[in-house]
Amino acid sequence: MSAAPRVETGIARAVGPDASARLRDAAKVIAWGLLLYGGVLLVASRLQAKAFGSLALQMVIAEWGAGRLAVAWSDPRADPPTWSAIAKRAGRGGTVGLLAAASVIAFALATHALSASANTPEPGQLGMGLLTAALIGARDELLLRGVVLRAFRKSCPTLALLIICGGAGAAAEYGLLGGNGDGSPARLAVAGLLAIVFASLWLVDRGGWLPLGAHTAWTTATGAMIRGGLFDLRSPPTPWGGGDAGVVGSPATLVALVPVAALAAVWAVRAQKR
Repeated sequence: MSAAPRVETGIARAVGPDASARLRDAAKVIAWGLLLYGGVLLVASRLQAKAFGSLALQMVIAEWGAGRLAVAWSDPRADPPTWSAIAKRAGRGGTVGLLAAASVIAFALATHALSASANTPEPGQLGMGLLTAALIGARDELLLRGVVLRAFRKSCPTLALLIICGGAGAAAEYGLLGGNGDGSPARLAVAGLLAIVFASLWLVDRGGWLPLGAHTAWTTATGAMIRGGLFDLRSPPTPWGGGDAGVVGSPATLVALVPVAALAAVWAVRAQKR
């Protein structure tokens, strides 16, 4: 992933173009975004037996395509960030993601929506889980947040942008954009709320390092760390889906994420007014 700034940040406020020009620009970006996502899906289907290599290639496609659409990891109106500054931004995002995951897991345990059992983690498994989460985070943040924000930034207010990103996140989870096809209401709503949180961080950061850190931390904390990692957390079957729904499919997660998404949206709105 290149940290070099590009022509224009994907979340910069638009100035000047008329309505028809904005519509054409949005249509172009959406078309290219769908084409890029189609390429990612093709790679995923062709390289199912090589999951890590597939994810790496998907991230490369997302990075290349998002760059062509002027979606930047950092605000080009500011001085180019140093690697130290990038690490700090990603680290702050990681803290946000870990806090969100910890609050959700604590709520789920307190309400008995999840049960915990001790587990002996393998460092290699946790390390691979973290690296996999980073690749997934980079891919999804570019295509599901960066490109979407780039497409609609000229014509939509902040809250509308966040709602659109939430819809894109839920659509991806459902399978319309290549998700796992799990149509449980709780899982779709969780995906939408998470998309709002990560999109808010794009707007606050004016770039993608903060949400990338948050996404990576969230995925690791709700995946590798508690699914055979530090702990093994399981949830009972839900009325609309048999079997273990996991953290992201738990109704408790949905309830706990509502205030998190609301706070993130308020943070984004205030950041855009500065």
